[in-house]
Amino acid sequence: MTDSHAITTTTTPGAEALAFLHDSAALDHLYRVGKAFSLSGLVPVHFQGKPEACLVALMYAQQLGEHPMLVFQELSVINGRPSTSARFAIARANKSGLLAGPITWTDKGQGDALEVTASAKLRESGEVITATVSMREAAADGWTRNPKYKSIPGQMLRWRAATRLISLYLPEVLFGLGVREELETVKPATVREVQVQQDPGVVADLNRQIAAAAQAPEAPAAEPAAEPDPVVQAELVSDDPF
Repeated sequence: MTDSHAITTTTTPGAEALAFLHDSAALDHLYRVGKAFSLSGLVPVHFQGKPEACLVALMYAQQLGEHPMLVFQELSVINGRPSTSARFAIARANKSGLLAGPITWTDKGQGDALEVTASAKLRESGEVITATVSMREAAADGWTRNPKYKSIPGQMLRWRAATRLISLYLPEVLFGLGVREELETVKPATVREVQVQQDPGVVADLNRQIAAAAQAPEAPAAEPAAEPDPVVQAELVSDDPF
């Protein structure tokens, strides 16, 4: 792989890519482009009719150095986090220029004992990096809620092993994006339900008080208070200190 094929994942985005942060004209132009995409009918449903979402996707495309149409197809929101697919993460790692060659895998065992190891060689240091996942881990962590772990377990574990390798050794490849296949199996936080334990003795005592109040004779209505004497009232609000 030559330098001409490497993506700029290890450098800070240039001023042009960040122009929308301080240049209102650049932001306005990007918004109008996003609106055009949102009305095109050629983007996924979660972008259609949503120019603001398309605007953010275009920003990601600029930061990642990818074509906008590719980012639109690969970007989604899972549990409130912008995320992409494992295949997109692997593709970016392979063409990042950080590796001496593409990510490869080795399998060990079968069925519930299946283990998959992703491997690659760092281009700069020559170090071989690896990451391993297994069906036992998949079952323990709830990944198998996804039925594809039953129909294509080898492929699912390969994706998991590769994205773990990328997360550990090449985090700059994704610029903080989540990975769909990982986030889909994470349950969003829910509000805990609290059950109040009632003391039978307290409940019985309250019932007795309610019954006693219902049987008690009605108290005579209090006579209305007499109006204060006008003269006395005038003396009370007088400003005369004597």
